[in-house]
Amino acid sequence: MATINLRAFPYSEDVACPKCKDQIVLYDPEGSEFCVCRSCNSLIRFSGKSTPVFQKHILPLKQEPVIKLGSIGAFNDYTFKVIGYIEKKEKGTAYAWREYILYNYEKGYANFAEYDGHWTFVAGKEFYPDLEVLKNNNWDFIDYGENEYKLFNKYTAVTTALIGEFDWDILHEQAHVSEFVAAPNIIYNEQGKPGISGADFYLGKYVQPAEIAEAFKVNLDQFPEKIGIGANEPSVHAKRWFAVAKITPLLIILLAVVGLIVSFTHPEYQVMSNDYYIVNDSTKLNEFKPFVTQSFNLKNTSSALEFFIRSDIDNNWVEATVVLVNESNNQSWEVTESIEYYHGYEDGESWSEGSQVANVLLSAIPRGKYHLNIYPASGDLNSKNIHINIVADPIIWRNVWVSILLLCLYPFYVWLRMRMFEKKRWMNSDYSPYETHN
Repeated sequence: MATINLRAFPYSEDVACPKCKDQIVLYDPEGSEFCVCRSCNSLIRFSGKSTPVFQKHILPLKQEPVIKLGSIGAFNDYTFKVIGYIEKKEKGTAYAWREYILYNYEKGYANFAEYDGHWTFVAGKEFYPDLEVLKNNNWDFIDYGENEYKLFNKYTAVTTALIGEFDWDILHEQAHVSEFVAAPNIIYNEQGKPGISGADFYLGKYVQPAEIAEAFKVNLDQFPEKIGIGANEPSVHAKRWFAVAKITPLLIILLAVVGLIVSFTHPEYQVMSNDYYIVNDSTKLNEFKPFVTQSFNLKNTSSALEFFIRSDIDNNWVEATVVLVNESNNQSWEVTESIEYYHGYEDGESWSEGSQVANVLLSAIPRGKYHLNIYPASGDLNSKNIHINIVADPIIWRNVWVSILLLCLYPFYVWLRMRMFEKKRWMNSDYSPYETHN
């Protein structure tokens, strides 16, 4: 067992390899039961207190560790020394990863697990006492803390190579592992360890390589490049989503409240609603004689005006150029609107298109007295009237809805990116909630 309850790391000791006689450095001499000689790739076991005994030859490492054995770093509020390095793989597959055994003289062992450039700090109940309450229930999820961890993977872990020192025979260990993810965290449920009948739980937290490089004084350029998305890699889109999901409803409510306040402080009112008889101009094709409406007043400093123009046309069109004239200074605003309405019966079905009503909105019209100059035209010379209705300071709820839609566009974009990120994450899992596996 690891030597703990100390005030500092124990003094290291050198032991001679019983196979090649080379010197091996032990960083926790009292707590180590096994070690590896790098010179001859021998696994050595200590018999009694200090007698090294050759056990077997092991395979050499495929990759050199980024953090060297003996390195000391302050991480996660603890001081750690790297005393072991393990290369592992999933039994029956080519998936391989690496683990760095971290020794703390107060708590014991933790590790850094690295897979495809993604790093996770992993520790057990010595560092996270709440793990003690977890039980093996063979469910597809685990409730821990405030999160639900979903089953991500199941496999048997096999050690292929190692260096350093250990307090257990790791080569004979083939733990059955279940991974449960709630990014940036992951819970490992390990069963089938030699001499252990129950299940061990470990909590992993995603770590950026820069944090490890700074803690252990390692050049960041030496770290492997990230490939794909890590099982528990945090999503920047998820962070943004949770932020905008909180603020967007508040903005929508604020927008609605502002609309209601404006409707009470500047209520809409009607300034005109009249039918106007129109007379055909025999000197011009499809045109009627222009006419002038009665005057009306706008009482607010600045007003919006919504015009509704209606004509009872049938399978034809009408067009009106409307000029709003300020009677005090002759300032004018001109708009032209067309109305088309057609209908019929074809192939046993009735159809229609267009409308008999058009509406126009003018904004920021100053206070004053106004009238309209109307210049009508139509394809139907039998047209007799045009109805004009004007509402001042209308509540344009469609503008509110458009604003709400615009407010929702960015949250929807962030949610979509978050979902795409999660789908890519779960592509590496046989338990993806985004697709059905046969």
